[in-house]
Amino acid sequence: MKNAALRFVLAVFFVAGCGRDGESRPGSSSLAPTAKQPEFAANDVAMTATQEPPPGGTGQAGQPRVPGDAAKLKRQIIYDADLRLIVEDFEGIPEKIQKLVDASGGFVAQQQLHGRSGSPRSGEWKIRIPVAGYEDFLESARTLGELQSLAATSQDVTEQYYDLEARIGNKQREEARLLKLLDENTGKLEEILTVEKEISRVREELERMQGRMRVLKDLVSLTTVTLYVDEIKGYVPPQSPTFAHRISRAFGTSWNALVATGQGLVIAGAALGPWMAVLGVPLATVALLARRRRRVSRTVAPS
Repeated sequence: MKNAALRFVLAVFFVAGCGRDGESRPGSSSLAPTAKQPEFAANDVAMTATQEPPPGGTGQAGQPRVPGDAAKLKRQIIYDADLRLIVEDFEGIPEKIQKLVDASGGFVAQQQLHGRSGSPRSGEWKIRIPVAGYEDFLESARTLGELQSLAATSQDVTEQYYDLEARIGNKQREEARLLKLLDENTGKLEEILTVEKEISRVREELERMQGRMRVLKDLVSLTTVTLYVDEIKGYVPPQSPTFAHRISRAFGTSWNALVATGQGLVIAGAALGPWMAVLGVPLATVALLARRRRRVSRTVAPS
């Protein structure tokens, strides 16, 4: 009986050891969890760019299996872009951006609007766009205003992606072996608890890897475009404008100055109204007395 129990415990640690051996292999991806790594967070995924696909071969038990023909692997690339635009009139810009997003099949993850009508306004959008509509969206968004800057980046995470995918498969097979061992066990409660402890450890590591894979798939399938739009009245672009554009801009500037002057005069008149009402009676009285005095002086003057 003691020999059977000893063989069972050795079998448990052999299965667990095979799983751990696949994790500690030199050259493994930084996406694979280790005992020293903290709890998973979306921003902690290591995605260093690489230009080489994962090596081929099937590997031994407990080691990641990667497709043999590396040239046929689908490249996994993360795209990001920052686009800054300047407009003379911010009115209707949020609605136009939403239409472009809907047409590309994406969604607005975050939106911030600043300012109000009559003062310079601005907006910031964080937009998630499917990879297929990434280029078309950038081209369409640039037509909303005058381009100030555009920064686009890409990260090749093909090796990390397929390495993590293989490790998930290894963990699933390790879990299946432990479950089978648990079903076949007819030993003591202590032995059953040992197997259940190993199953719990494997499932925790598997769930952590699957969470990282979900984040990686989301970053690969949807590009992130951060769009900034600033409103600047009478903005003059660095490049030389056309003659028609200069005439239109000069007329608009003159008209805005005329409207601003008229508004200033109206506001000044409204501000002086109460003072004229208060000072009008004394001034009228003084003027009337002055007229009467001039008439009396003319009457009594010698002819």
